[in-house]
Order: sequence, then C-alpha cells, then structure tokens
Amino acid sequence: MSIIDTARAEPALTHDRRWLEHVREAHAELRSLAGTVSDPHLARQLETIGSHLAPPPADGVHPTARLARRELDVLAQVALGCSYQETAERLGLKAVTVKSYLQNAMAKLSAHNRLEAVSAARRLGLIP
Repeated sequence: MSIIDTARAEPALTHDRRWLEHVREAHAELRSLAGTVSDPHLARQLETIGSHLAPPPADGVHPTARLARRELDVLAQVALGCSYQETAERLGLKAVTVKSYLQNAMAKLSAHNRLEAVSAARRLGLIP
C-alpha cells in the first residue's frame, strides 16, 4: 500500500471507529432506558432493539456465559468508559450494586478486570 492509499484509508477507519462508538452508546442507552420503563412490553422491545446492535459472536466462539440483564446493562456502560458512579447514575442504581453486577459478570466471563470482561462480552457478541 502506498502512502497515498494509506492516507485515503485513514478517514474511513476514523469514520468506522466513530460510527462504532455511536452504536455502542445507542446500545447502552437503549439498555438503560429498558431498565427505567414501567411497561414490561416496552422494556422488552427496547432490549430487543438493543440486542440487534450487538454483533454475532466471533467465528468459532460459542457463548457459554449467561449474563443477567442488569449485568449486561452494567457491562454496556463500563464499555463506554463509565465509572461505577456514572454507571449507577445512568442505570438508577447504587455504585455498590453496579460493582456487584460487574463482579458477577466478570466471574461468569472468567475475566480478571473490567477490560477483560468487556473484551470477552464483545467477543461473545453480548455487547457491540
């Protein structure tokens, strides 16, 4: 690839990354809204729409971890870089509850830290 070809490819990569971040934000926001809606039918619809934004699992990867809805909600916020407190505020929870959900998700994903948990969830197609 020549320097000119590299220069042309760069904006596309930047655009793709920005687009992916918008998808991740929309996914997290839909999951967050689903948790605040009192109508169970509407909550399920919002969760379903959000789940369509998550990609299929990576080739050869079969999801074995079954995460609870709130564990996925927390992971989606953590994937955006939110702290426990920010996640708690967005989801209407206490920070200690967020920490508990994240620890449960990490255990189910065999992850040792937040980054590993987010990476595993993305690889499994649980979050975008």
